[in-house]
Amino acid sequence: MSDITNESHMTKKDEQSTTASDRVYKLVRQDILECRWQAGQRLKIRDIAAELGVSPMPVRTAFRRLGEDGILIIEENRSARVPFVSRQSFNEYLEISVSLECLALERAAARISRETIQALRSEAECMQRDIEAGDTLGYARRFNGLLMKIYVRGESQALIEMIESVWIKTAPPSREAFEEKGMVTRLNAALIAIIDALAAADAASAKEILTSALHYACKGVNLFLEMDQDQKLRPKAKKRIEEQYVESK
Repeated sequence: MSDITNESHMTKKDEQSTTASDRVYKLVRQDILECRWQAGQRLKIRDIAAELGVSPMPVRTAFRRLGEDGILIIEENRSARVPFVSRQSFNEYLEISVSLECLALERAAARISRETIQALRSEAECMQRDIEAGDTLGYARRFNGLLMKIYVRGESQALIEMIESVWIKTAPPSREAFEEKGMVTRLNAALIAIIDALAAADAASAKEILTSALHYACKGVNLFLEMDQDQKLRPKAKKRIEEQYVESK
């Protein structure tokens, strides 16, 4: 009887650990999608465990899964690192993302409601006010989040999963560029223009605006990827992003 009880108890503990590791996996993956961490940043198991209020074991299990998925690089000293992405790989991912997101936008345009469009425009206008006030911290998360609210209206879970699989690669190297005021000012203007095109049932214009905005963002991220190779280029990268914004006005 004692052995059976103990076996049952261990099974429950295993189930609890699995549930906790699943939750950690989803939360860390979502944080990477939302550009919380930069490429190359180290994540310590004990820090994540303390933040999420769990023991180190489920974090270790979640990190191992994220490593198997290619989302994190597992290190020996009880930590993991957000992978770097080369310029070539980033640009290839970007082209894939443009194709997928344009398809998602086209599907959404045929299904999105007036009420949703109004809510999205209000959110984009709120983001614009924050930018004008100098608050660009976390803009990448808000930008991707608003786009995803549009894409899910296309009612294709497979398409959403494919977009996320690309974003998980492009989000970390984009984080710093997406906090430059010139960059986010133009991107937010593009968001509002996309929403206005959806309101006019003009999917073609919405896709054209999105494509232009993503290619513009790609140029900015590429400048920072160059900077990662030579830190002396950092001031030049920031200045060039601002110049690109002025040129595009």
